Amino acid sequence: MNHSIKLVLLLFITLFSSCADDEDNANAAGNNKGFLKIGSQSVELSQGYLENYGTRGNAYNIDFSLRSKSVSGEGDGAVVYFELFSSLQNNLAKGDYSFGGYSEATAYTFTKWAQSLLGKNINAEKGGMSVTNGISIRPSGGTFKVIENGPAYKVSFTGKGTASYYKDGVLASTQNDVSLIMQYEGDVKRSEGKNFTAKKTNSNERLEKDYAVIWNVPD
Repeated sequence: MNHSIKLVLLLFITLFSSCADDEDNANAAGNNKGFLKIGSQSVELSQGYLENYGTRGNAYNIDFSLRSKSVSGEGDGAVVYFELFSSLQNNLAKGDYSFGGYSEATAYTFTKWAQSLLGKNINAEKGGMSVTNGISIRPSGGTFKVIENGPAYKVSFTGKGTASYYKDGVLASTQNDVSLIMQYEGDVKRSEGKNFTAKKTNSNERLEKDYAVIWNVPD
C-alpha cells in the first residue's frame, strides 16, 4: 500500500514539475516586449537574436537583430538589424554604442550596415533586406544602448536616418533625418555567425551576411 502511494506521489510531482517548466518557458517567451518606431509608424517586436562573428581588430563583431511575430503576413511587420563591435567576446557589453566604421572595428560602435524595416512583406536579399510596401531606414547617427545583457536583454536605440519608402516593391521616395526609435526587453537566441561571402575575414571589406536567424522562424 505504501509503495502504491509513493508511486502516485512521484507521478504527481513529475507531472507538476513538467507543467511548471512548460509554464516558465511560455512565460519567458511571452514576456518579450518592444517596438520599432520609424517616424510616426510603429510595430511591436517579439524576439531578439545575437550572432557572434568573432574577433575583428581589438573588438568582437556581434550582430543584434529583432523581429515582430510576423514579417510576411497581411499586417505590418518589423525587422531591426545592428552590426556592432563589443569589448566582450560572447556578449554585447553594457553601455552606449555610437556610429562608427567597419574597418576601424572600435568597441562600442555600430556600423552603417544597420537597417530597420517596417511594413508588409519583409524579405532578405543580397546585401541587405527589402520591404514590398513600407519603410526601410539606415541610421546615420544615434545611440544604441545596452542596459541589461543576460540572460535577458534590455536595449534601446534613438537616432535618425535616411528612410526609403516602397510601394509594390518599387522605391517611391526618400527622406532624410527621419526619427528612428527602438526598445526591446526579453529573451535573445544566440548563434555563431557563419553565413557570409568568401571575402577574407581580415579584409577591410565587410563580410556580406544573410540574416538567416531572422528568417528561420515560421510566421
